[in-house]
Amino acid sequence: MVGLDVVAGFVAMLAEVAQQKAHTVTECKSPSKKAFVLGLIALGCLLAAHFIAVMIGCIISDSHTIVTVFPIVTVFSAPKITQRVTMACIYLTWIIATAGAGILTMGIWMNRESRLECGFTNKQFLSLGGKVCFLHAIVSVVMYLANFICRFCIS
Repeated sequence: MVGLDVVAGFVAMLAEVAQQKAHTVTECKSPSKKAFVLGLIALGCLLAAHFIAVMIGCIISDSHTIVTVFPIVTVFSAPKITQRVTMACIYLTWIIATAGAGILTMGIWMNRESRLECGFTNKQFLSLGGKVCFLHAIVSVVMYLANFICRFCIS
């Protein structure tokens, strides 16, 4: 999963380089097919990594386990702070994946076809999208670590 995020980040950076090579100072209206394809690959890797991260995160999450100490008193078996960190990381991965997909889509959109004017082509959306992919990997690792810490605190 983290590997897919890293691949998406590097592919997005390569797409930015391909886009910059295609867009010279006088000719910014021509699209780069290589940047378009690399951007699509980066977007697919980010979405696959996010799907896997959320599925694994929800499967290994142990936040719903309840232990009955006495018939009257029930205590959550997982510490509250790790539950909150896990939930915050799940929400944060959704926010980061949505932002990254949007940024990569804007970068891909710039390379879809020839245009009459340059518009936003000088913005580095593909490069920024690649950096967001790396951030997604970091937050996913923090989510997994919080889940494993929570499991070790229980036993």
